[in-house]
Amino acid sequence: MPLPQGFSEWEHLQSVLMQVHNRIVRDEFNDADDDDISTPRSSLKTACLLKDNDSILQTLLRYWLFYVDLRKAQDLQTPIYGIPIDGYQSEVAYKPQVKLFFKEDLDDIEPGYAPIRAEITFRLYDERYDTFSPSEAQSLATRIRSEFASGGGYRWHKGRLKVSYRRPEQGYQLIITAFSESEAREVIGKVIGLQGHSVDPDYLTISNRASNPPTVPPMEVIYGKNRRLPRKRPVGWVRFQYAELHLWGLPQPITLVDRTGYRANPLEVA
Repeated sequence: MPLPQGFSEWEHLQSVLMQVHNRIVRDEFNDADDDDISTPRSSLKTACLLKDNDSILQTLLRYWLFYVDLRKAQDLQTPIYGIPIDGYQSEVAYKPQVKLFFKEDLDDIEPGYAPIRAEITFRLYDERYDTFSPSEAQSLATRIRSEFASGGGYRWHKGRLKVSYRRPEQGYQLIITAFSESEAREVIGKVIGLQGHSVDPDYLTISNRASNPPTVPPMEVIYGKNRRLPRKRPVGWVRFQYAELHLWGLPQPITLVDRTGYRANPLEVA
């Protein structure tokens, strides 16, 4: 359907921004009134709400106030428990580590929940920080791209079954929560195959829960409000996103492969 006669790109964009942004602002300041500057929170709310007669500059300033000065942009990043890399590296020297990241497709995410994620890590046990070369990193990136990033990205079914594969002498301490044993075996086989290894059944451990947690967790009162408890071992499909290499002595990881388009300087792009 063609755009209507006299269609204004700015008016349309502004209308959509007002619907989306103002809903978020009102939810954040639900204890304060609109168009009121008599209290600090109501004054902030009024300043953050987009108005129909705002210029582009005013719109940008209101966004800046809400997301930067009031630090709401931190809500866009899932909180992570951790310590700064330089602090960790000053205490611990480690073998080169590869991390593979997977995430649920946007269209599959259930309303009200964060996307299901998975992270698989292993060590390059025959290497050291001072032996692993850029050419070896490129070779590894090419193998990962071929195995995990081709055909729209490798997708596997996360679930309630926990399958462990522990061979520390080869760099593996894998724990896969998959929908089935065959699914877990396939994932493990693809991961260790990156180093030319094959699965030895003697090192596989399969754990079944005595009872599975509910698919939809119950509500409980937390900090004075009725809130949904976190999901335990959620079931869903996750797709490969990117892979990175951590080398002791480097403050930032090296992106080996990237499917997202958001990672800086990846060795391979899919």
